Amino acid sequence: MALLKRDLAKFLEIYHKFENITLEKHDCEALYGEIAVVDKKKQHWKNYKVLITVHASYPHTIPSVYEMSDIIERDWDYHISKQGACCLDITHDLILKRNTGINLIEFYREVIYPFFANHQYKIAEGDYVNGEYKHFGEGIVQYYETKLGLKEPLLIVKLITEALENRKLEANKECPLCGNSKHKKCCRPIINKLRLYGKNQLKIDLTVFEKLLSKKNAIKV
Repeated sequence: MALLKRDLAKFLEIYHKFENITLEKHDCEALYGEIAVVDKKKQHWKNYKVLITVHASYPHTIPSVYEMSDIIERDWDYHISKQGACCLDITHDLILKRNTGINLIEFYREVIYPFFANHQYKIAEGDYVNGEYKHFGEGIVQYYETKLGLKEPLLIVKLITEALENRKLEANKECPLCGNSKHKKCCRPIINKLRLYGKNQLKIDLTVFEKLLSKKNAIKV
């Protein structure tokens, strides 16, 4: 908690439109303030009132951000819930950030501020700067395809299952998952990366791909 208090103080020294406020929950700290979005030419676009909460497990936590000014339409097309909770990034990438530990100021600059700047860009251009990412099950499938290069549901189910069971397969023997001559040269690095997402997320992922595999097999029949 001492580290969080220190970084909150540093944050407030830089961002004067925020203040540290007290919430009913005692396991987190909160910042309430205004984000002013400007373009590269320093032309002002829009101001957003936001609430940022940071759990006491900081730095191994992901801040929650709520848009309080109702400027963003409450719709998943704009990556926001009906309660104003902002979907800042892909869940799996946020988990990796949480695992390594975040710095509040860096997280604000690299994740929070770009989220609101991206909203203004979408309004102006009709799309997000780096394209769209999907939500829920479709988003998980998209992530495995684009970030991990995995498209085959059967192989993905096998990989996730191995990551969850945490078995030690022989590195220099034939891979029982994909048939490659050496397990260490194909599936082992992927399994090691999957484990970084944690069992809770992997169980969610597994359910998504098991359903996808079931549908695929039903179509074949």
